[in-house]
Amino acid sequence: MRKIFISPGDPSGIGPEVALKALDKNKDIQKEFVLGGDVNYYQDFAKRLNLNLNFIEEDSSENGIKVKHFPLKNKINPGIPEVDNSNYIMDVLSYGALGCLSKKYNGLITGPVNKELINQSGFEFSGHTEFLADICNVKKVVMLLLNEKLKIALLTTHIPLSKVPESVTRKNLKETTKIINENFSSIWKIKNPSIGILGLNPHAGEGGFIGKEEEEIIKPFINSSNGNLFGPISADTAFTKKNIDKYDVFLAMFHDQGLPVIKSFGFGNTLNITLGLPFLRISVDHGTAYEIAENYAADFSSMNEALLSANLLL
Repeated sequence: MRKIFISPGDPSGIGPEVALKALDKNKDIQKEFVLGGDVNYYQDFAKRLNLNLNFIEEDSSENGIKVKHFPLKNKINPGIPEVDNSNYIMDVLSYGALGCLSKKYNGLITGPVNKELINQSGFEFSGHTEFLADICNVKKVVMLLLNEKLKIALLTTHIPLSKVPESVTRKNLKETTKIINENFSSIWKIKNPSIGILGLNPHAGEGGFIGKEEEEIIKPFINSSNGNLFGPISADTAFTKKNIDKYDVFLAMFHDQGLPVIKSFGFGNTLNITLGLPFLRISVDHGTAYEIAENYAADFSSMNEALLSANLLL
C-alpha cells in the first residue's frame, strides 16, 4: 500500500488545521497518508475543530489518521510564531524527505513554514524547494505551480530580483526545460510538452532596446530546440484569453512573474510541485496565515487538492 508523508509545517500557523480538515474529508483515502508531528497536539487540535478523529500509530491496521509522533518541546499558541518551533518543523520535514529517499514513503506533502523564523534559529533555509534539492543531493530542481487553468514553471525561485538577470543563462534554460520535458512525460504522459517561455524584460525586450537577454540568450536557445519551445513571450500579454491555452506550460523567469498570475486564477486550489526530485513533492499554495490561525476557520482547499493529487499521481 502507498504511504504518503505529510509535513504540515509551522504548528503555530494553519498547517495543522488544514491537514486535519483535509484528512477528515478524505476518509476513503485516509489510510494512505502519514501525518508527521505531535499526536497530543493533534488530538487537542481536533477537539478545537469539533472533529471526531481517531489517531493511530503509523503501522496500525485500525481505521484512523496515521501519525509519526514527534514530541513538541514548547507550548503552541496558534497565531503566535515562535523561533523555538524551528527544530520541530525541520525534524518532521527532514524525516519525511529521508523516508521518501529510502522508499519508506512514496511521496511528500508539505505545509507552510516561516522562512524568516527558521533562518533566525540558525538553519540556512531559503525554501522547501531548495532544501529538498540539497537533502536529495540534486543540483537542479524546478518549481511548478498548477491549477485547473494553468501550469507555470519557474526558471529561478527564491533569489533577490537583482540576481535574476545573471541566472538567465543558456545552461539554466537547458537544464530547466529538460526537467520539465522529463517530468511532464513521466507524470502527465505528455511527451515534448509545448513550453511558452516568457521574456525577462518589459515587452520581451523590444528587440533588444529594453534589455539584451531575450536577443542574446533566450531567443537563440529557443531556436536551437527540438520545436516544443516558444517565445520569448511578453509577460504582459502571455496570460490573456487569446494566449493562455496555447501551451502545456509556461516558463516564467522569476518568482513574482509567475506566482501572482496563477494564484489570481485559483488561489486556494493551486499546488506547488517540485520537479527533478527522486520522489513526488506537493505543497499548498498559501503561507502560515498566523493572522487567522487562532480562529480555526482556515480554508483547506489547497491541502485537499494536495491529498487528491498525490493519490491520483502516485
